[in-house]
Amino acid sequence: MECGVEDQRIRHRQGHVHLVDGVPYSDRASTLSLLPGAVVGRWLADNAGSVSGLLLDLGAGNQPFRPWYAHLAERCVAIDVAPAPGLDVLSLAAPLPFASATFDTVLCTSVLEHVDDAEAAISEIARILRPGGRLIITAPFLYPTHEAPYDFWRTTHWGLRSLLTRHGLEVDTLAAQGGPGLLVAHYLIGGFGQGLMLSARRLGRLGALIDNRVVRALLAGPQDLVRSRVSYRMTRSSRAASLGYMAVARKPA
Repeated sequence: MECGVEDQRIRHRQGHVHLVDGVPYSDRASTLSLLPGAVVGRWLADNAGSVSGLLLDLGAGNQPFRPWYAHLAERCVAIDVAPAPGLDVLSLAAPLPFASATFDTVLCTSVLEHVDDAEAAISEIARILRPGGRLIITAPFLYPTHEAPYDFWRTTHWGLRSLLTRHGLEVDTLAAQGGPGLLVAHYLIGGFGQGLMLSARRLGRLGALIDNRVVRALLAGPQDLVRSRVSYRMTRSSRAASLGYMAVARKPA
């Protein structure tokens, strides 16, 4: 489950989420396109009952979702391949440095695409889960390349389900990170935001002020208005085209 040269790798995770009525929304200070994170956040909030006991945040980075899961689990362990403040374990190579049947919950968000052997990763997750324990996982489909060169693969919802079931996990729920509309909006917002920031940087000190405040506020305002309406339902269109897919899978008791 090697992820690259560990001592040279830097994990770029979003800033800590902020909770609104129990929903973990993306941080506007570190994220231009907020709606994809809003879908994930609403889905996580609706599946909060899947979190219990000892939780492993696998590929945690700076643990952006800790404000959401910290009060749901009895104890949390954070692990990643690259150094970051607050990590408990620095490792992501197979086998994971935990005994079998250790964790009640494994959270793995936007991590699997950065692992070059996804089969070994899911096999290890299944091993360290206790019987009855749950994996909460998100994986990209039609999502832009990120954290290059450590971005290795994409999966359909069929592929994600097949990967989980091949390693003995039972899929309880499967959801989409939005449909074609959100996919297009994400690319447009990202391109528009980067264009504005590039223009602002050319203005020197004044541009830096615009970059940090005006651009993000301009992009965040409309997204905040509709974030509670974005859907993670598996529809005909989201099965065909989505930024990614999300699943809760259970290890049989």
